[in-house]
Formats: sequence, C-alpha cells, structure tokens
Amino acid sequence: MSCCAREDANDDKVCGFNPPPFSANKDMHELQGCASVDILHIAKPLSPQRHFSTNSAWQVSRITRDNDEDVSAEDPKLEFPDPSPSNNRDTKISCAYFDRTGSLVSPHKQLTKAEIAQEFELRHRDLRDIDLKSESVTRILVRPATILLQFFDLCMIIQVDEALLINLHDPHNHPNGAGYHDFERRMSVKETAEVPELPYELRAVEAALMAVLSILREDLLQARQDAEHSAAHLKLESGLAAVGLDMLFEHSRQLSKIEQKARLVRDTLREVLDTDEDLAGMYLTDRKAGKPHETTDHQEAEYMLEAYHTAADALVESARAANSVIRKKENTFRSSLAVQRNQIMFLEAKIAIHTLGLAAGTLVAGLFGMNLVNFVEEARYGFVMVTGACVVISAIFSVYGMRNIQRIQRLKDIHADRIVDPKKQVKA
Repeated sequence: MSCCAREDANDDKVCGFNPPPFSANKDMHELQGCASVDILHIAKPLSPQRHFSTNSAWQVSRITRDNDEDVSAEDPKLEFPDPSPSNNRDTKISCAYFDRTGSLVSPHKQLTKAEIAQEFELRHRDLRDIDLKSESVTRILVRPATILLQFFDLCMIIQVDEALLINLHDPHNHPNGAGYHDFERRMSVKETAEVPELPYELRAVEAALMAVLSILREDLLQARQDAEHSAAHLKLESGLAAVGLDMLFEHSRQLSKIEQKARLVRDTLREVLDTDEDLAGMYLTDRKAGKPHETTDHQEAEYMLEAYHTAADALVESARAANSVIRKKENTFRSSLAVQRNQIMFLEAKIAIHTLGLAAGTLVAGLFGMNLVNFVEEARYGFVMVTGACVVISAIFSVYGMRNIQRIQRLKDIHADRIVDPKKQVKA
C-alpha cells in the first residue's frame, strides 16, 4: 500500500468509513519506506468543517426552537413573559387629577409609568411600587418639583398646582365615591384669619396624611370593638370555647396588624422630620417662584408632620394597649380551659383506678366461679369470706391509687404557687 493510499484510508476513517482490518506488521514495514509520512499526519484531528458544534447560531436557534416546542407540547397554557422592563412601564394605571382648589378634574385617566415620570419630573425608580398593593410600603419622596406620598394603598403625586391620585382599588369606581369626596372636602378647608394659609402642596400632603390616619383609626375602633365583643361572649360551658378562642385570636391578630401599620406611618414621618433638606424641599411653590427655603426654614412643614407623627404614635399605643388587654383575656381563658382539661383528666384517672380495684376483686370471684373443686363449697362461712376478700382487695387498689393521685395534685399545686409567687420559692 502506498503512502497516498494510506492517507486516503485515514481520511475515510475520519469521514466515518471503516476499511477492512490490516496487518500491523505489514503496515509498519511499508511505513518505513515512506519518508514523507508524518505520524502526526496519520493521526490528524478532525477538520474544522467536520466538527459538530452546538455554539453555532443555526444550532442554538434549532435547539431553542426544539425546547420551546417540547415545553409547549407539555403545557400549552404556559407562556413566556417578556423580561424587558418596558413591559412594566407600558402598563396603564388608573389615576385621578385634582386641581389647585381640590376639585376633581379627571376621575379616571389611564397613564403609564413612563408618562407619569415625564409629566411629574420623576425617575422610573421612584415609580417602581406605585401600582403595588402592599401593607408594608410607606414612603415620602421629596423631589425638586414633586412630592410623592405612598402609604399602603394610597399613592399621591403632588406638584405646585395639581395632585395625581393613583387609584389602586377599582379603576371603574364612581368619581363621586367616598374617597374622592373626602379628599375634596379636606382640600377645601380654609384656615382661620389669624393663621396664614398653607401652600397647596402642604395642604395636599396634610389631606393625604389625614386620610391615612383616619382609616387606621376607624379600623382600630372596629377591631377593638369586635375583640371586646368576642372576649365578653367567651364561655367555658357553651361547648364552643374553641371557636370563640379562634375568633378572639383573629381579632388580636388584626389589632397587631393595625399597630404595625401605624408604626410604619410613624417611622416614615420620623425619617422626614429628621431630614432638614426634605422639610425645606417640601415648599414647592416658593421654589418655583425662585425663593427656595433654607434647610432651617421649614417651621410650618415641621409642625404639620409633628402633629401627624404624634397622632400615629397615639394609634400605635392605643392598638398596643387594646391588644395587650385582649391577650390577657385570651391567656386567662386558655388557663381556664387548661384547668378544666386537667380536671377531666383527673376524673378519668379516678374512674380508671376504681375500675382497676373492681377488676381485682372480680378476678377473685371469677376464680371461685369455675366449675372445679375448691374445697370451700361445704364451708359454713365460705361465701362471706370470699366476698369480704374481694371487697378488701378492691378497696386496697382504689385507696392506693387515690393516694397517688392526691400526692400528684399536691405537688402540682405547690409548683403553681411557686410560679405565681416567686417569694415563696425563695423562702422555701
């Protein structure tokens, strides 16, 4: 075989052909006569045209298309969302416009986040959570031309002469609803003659804070009333103690939630009060007129926020006190249930002990009841003796068990007294 022939054979192997086997000695002998043959040339790697690569654009698109077809075949309802951030910015949000007098101008205007950011001179990161219904989002952002307030479901964007209310509840809500009417009423309230009127932006902030705290106060009063009603109707003898206890626990949890929300409002106001730049920057009207306030000139804004900070703190303390009273009643009722449960357990133990004593006496009677010769049939006092023995055995078991139960009760009472009054434990 010539050198060229062997090279062709090697190429055929690389291409996938399998030539018939050959003799190693013969081939090595022939290779010795070929001076131009290189060992590396014999075992040369695959050519680049013959490589199978999964990194090519065609192969990647084919694999991706196949995977998508497989996933769609398994679950045809599965959709792949668009990960682009523009998808969230293009979502329409229902908004309500209020003019400088507080009157409702446009009840249901559909705007995107991009349009809101452009119109009110805000950044997209400021509007990230305005359409989020959450019970833990509270913030006040002060920007050069805008104030953004967000407290739970209430979100308002305020400028010098207009306010935008983000309607997260129902985009088809009637414009004469209670929320819009309440805001219009609060914005139309005039100050007395002796006190100068606040600028529009501060009046809008005050109306929003007043609405938030009013809702929290109403929720607190309702939750406290329901909790007290449930606590007053708890009865151990009703047979529905577990249901009443669950209702009381639910009302207690509602009070804790209101306390947490009031604490979030208080902390948010505290953060603004601790920042002089934000307090001075809340005067948007003066800034627009070319008279920005100094960092120390924010007396009216500080007084306003301090008043609502005090109101929020009062709500926190009221919710905490109401929750503490309900928790004490709940713990007392649970203790009564535990005592009742322990009494039932001791009663069951006493019944079991007396049953054991009776069974011990019955065992003796059963032994004599067998049809076997027991040498007592002819005894004159055999019946009296056997009966007395059964009664004595039953009494011994019962008395021994009852003494053990009484000893356990005494130890339990001593332990309970030491827990209630630690001074007794010290004296002991």
